[in-house]
Parts: sequence; structure tokens; C-alpha cells
Amino acid sequence: MRAVLLLFESISGLKVNFNKSMLTGVNISDSWLSEAALVLNCRKGTIPFVYLGLPIGGDSMKIAF
Repeated sequence: MRAVLLLFESISGLKVNFNKSMLTGVNISDSWLSEAALVLNCRKGTIPFVYLGLPIGGDSMKIAF
């Protein structure tokens, strides 16, 4: 995975900031997700999370402001 992201950097000219990145998985074991986050040198995230100030992956029937 890290090699693919580094290839993306070289092709696009954009930089992936692994210190600010968060790896979140669906139907993935917690141990695999922790190991992958360790290899990528990023944080392990959980669902729901906030992206650009908006909640992602929470209860769609609940209204939260």
C-alpha cells in the first residue's frame, strides 16, 4: 500500500502526509488494521469520523448539529 501511495506522489506531484492520514477499515480485523497503520506510519481510525467538519458514517436517522 505504501508503495502505491508513493507512486501516486511521484506521478501526481502531490505529497501524502502520513502523519495526518488515518486508515479506517470496514469488515477488517482490528489486528490487521493496526498492523497496516503501523506499516504506513499513520493513525488507525474508527467509524464514525469527522471529515471537513462533517460526520461520516454515523446513524443516518439521527440529526446532529
